[in-house]
Amino acid sequence: MIRPARREDARTLAELEVRAWRWAYVDFVPEEEMPTVTERLERWETRTLEGASVWDQDGLVVGVVQVRPGEDGDPRTATLRGLYVDPAAQGAGVGSRLHDHAIGAMQAAGCTTGRLWTFAANGHGRAFYAARGWEPDGGEGAWRGVPEVRYRRALGA
Repeated sequence: MIRPARREDARTLAELEVRAWRWAYVDFVPEEEMPTVTERLERWETRTLEGASVWDQDGLVVGVVQVRPGEDGDPRTATLRGLYVDPAAQGAGVGSRLHDHAIGAMQAAGCTTGRLWTFAANGHGRAFYAARGWEPDGGEGAWRGVPEVRYRRALGA
């Protein structure tokens, strides 16, 4: 079941993100740049959980997605801030369901365009997003020296 993230989920979300990063990004994010549970816990405890939803499987959180409408100053554009699924739960449709939930949340907020950033070397993630209508829009950046690319998608009605 998908539900809003709660403060009491903070440690679980921090641990989930760290596992997901270590599984998905180990080949291109240097070890010294990998997030720690302490860092992620601080983020989840101190930042707003607005727009964050989790996949709760009988009391066990196995995925999280966060959406931020208007983050870039355009109220018609929403940013998909993160979509992480515990490696043990990958391949079971959790990511797809969280993605679809995020698209619905963007549309419900009145947004017509979605955007996200992903690592350029994240072939698995890039294929996941491309299969769901996301396309690179030419935006490039870097997170702590690791190249990123920006994707956009029309949200439709």
